[in-house]
Amino acid sequence: MSRDRALRENLVSYLRRVGSLHDSTVAQAFLDVPRHPFIPGVSLETAYEDRALAIKEHDGTVISSISQPGMIAQMLELLSVRPGARILEIGTGSGYNAALLATLAGASGSVVSIELEEDLAAGARALFSELGFANIDVRRGDAQTIALDGNFDRMIATVRADDIPDVWWDALADDARIVVPLDIAYGGERVVAFTRRGNRLHATQTQACSFIGIRSGKEKLHGDIFFRNTALRYAPEPGARAPLQIVAMRRRDVRPEFLEHADVVVARPHTLFAVSVPSQSRGMR
Repeated sequence: MSRDRALRENLVSYLRRVGSLHDSTVAQAFLDVPRHPFIPGVSLETAYEDRALAIKEHDGTVISSISQPGMIAQMLELLSVRPGARILEIGTGSGYNAALLATLAGASGSVVSIELEEDLAAGARALFSELGFANIDVRRGDAQTIALDGNFDRMIATVRADDIPDVWWDALADDARIVVPLDIAYGGERVVAFTRRGNRLHATQTQACSFIGIRSGKEKLHGDIFFRNTALRYAPEPGARAPLQIVAMRRRDVRPEFLEHADVVVARPHTLFAVSVPSQSRGMR
């Protein structure tokens, strides 16, 4: 057995042991896709540790990283990719996550991956060609404004967002699943798994996380927070580990009844998030 194969098996065993990995299909993808080619310049042992690693910096600030395997595993399980899936990825980065997605989708599936940095996009394309991934299309552009053909049934973001841009809404098929690290300025930064039902996104699960924020050529716009349950205005904000019920709707589609049962409404430029706070979540950090 090769050294990198043994390290992949050790990583999968570790992720299972600590509770980050449960799904056998995702586990097999971790065994099939080597991680070290996506992180040149580090030792083989370091490449298979359960930690995030910087892959690009600018003026001393990390602007792109390869995510911690444990977090990748959890997000892939939330995404629930099936063979033949048509997947949109926001943030190619090293390309490792796209390779895992392509493996899960199989030869009948496809991955479109969006990357802002030209050198990262070019490097990922070259590596996919070298490793034999023919079903990954890397496109360079601003993921919040790039033109996309629609009807993706799975979408995943590898960067933190504070909104669901219109181009993402347009790209999602009905019943599509989207997994995104989200910070809407209420409830902490958390990975949220949404399922699309008509013109709404219903959160099925959330968990705490920490990601590099999405970058865009557009000026960042801020939204507003409205407390329909006025007691929550003065209560401690729930932490990222506290359970919340979240429903998202594009602003142009919102009707008053959408807001009737929400405790907190967060208005972003493209999307309104209706948040319900279960009693056991109030004050949880």
